[in-house]
Amino acid sequence: MTILAGDAGGTKTRLALYERTGSADPLALERLFSADFESRSAPSLEEIVREFLGRHHAAGRIEAACIGLPGPVVGGSVRATNLPWVIEERAFGENLGIPKVRLVNDLAATAAVLPLLGPEDLITLHPGREDRERRVFAILAPGTGLGQAYSVLGADGRHHPFPSEGGHVEFAPKDELEFNLLKYLQEKLRKRVSIERVLSGPGIMNIYSFLRDRSYCDEPEPLRTEIAAAPTPAGVVTDHGLKGTHPICIKTLDIFARLLGSQAGDAVLTYLSTGGLFLGGGIPPKVAAKLQEGGTVEAYLRKGRLSPLVEMTPLHIIKNDRIALLGTAAIAAGL
Repeated sequence: MTILAGDAGGTKTRLALYERTGSADPLALERLFSADFESRSAPSLEEIVREFLGRHHAAGRIEAACIGLPGPVVGGSVRATNLPWVIEERAFGENLGIPKVRLVNDLAATAAVLPLLGPEDLITLHPGREDRERRVFAILAPGTGLGQAYSVLGADGRHHPFPSEGGHVEFAPKDELEFNLLKYLQEKLRKRVSIERVLSGPGIMNIYSFLRDRSYCDEPEPLRTEIAAAPTPAGVVTDHGLKGTHPICIKTLDIFARLLGSQAGDAVLTYLSTGGLFLGGGIPPKVAAKLQEGGTVEAYLRKGRLSPLVEMTPLHIIKNDRIALLGTAAIAAGL
């Protein structure tokens, strides 16, 4: 059985071909080929998939496909968040000659394999307690946007992933600086401020501009020039923040790390995900050194009367950025 698996994000789309080995285990899969594409390199996901299948002479041979996409999938259709794509399962399958197609939220695809991740896939920020319940697992993933999903152990003994749009809940400030940040973003955006506005690549730049525009930190001219010329300005800020070369970048990353820890703790309370809270997406592995300094975990654990519930729950960074592909392949294998 040849399977097409995909993970389409706001920046990159990753595709892979898998062969099912014949075992009843849906994860008994052999990866044949994989490739990365810029998501905005084509006007539609279908064109990207056609190019990939043509490259590997696989057109007409795919028996099942599953693609993870940013945004809610409703009735087999999705309008991708941060991408100009509207995709419908039936039309997608018919146009590409694939008999069985499933579109899923991209973070739900990752959630499908959270319970199976091992030490080689993770950086542990907080170990949690061994005697905890391991029925619910959750993921929070800042990248181009802020994804969220969870996985629940069912009565059938299998883990079932569920999507979430928790990355779009309100940004809830907790101290004077964060209240000022919220007020700044309300004035700048002139709309509701979600947590994604501070926990994402664009969110990093929102924090940076707040510190600059509200005179918390100076912006040196060489840094301004470097950011203006960079294809990914947030990467410049995080790089300097990790190196400790500019106070404004250091403070930006400190604020981001605390906000991420706090939101991760909130996710544990929302889902009762004592199996583990996992930080995915493109940003956490790149700033792991900052997240390991302590501010993230301190904010994660500071949950008042329910702090013990969060304390028992491990907090991990997923360092394997191909996990979502395995998740979509496992879902496709079960179609």
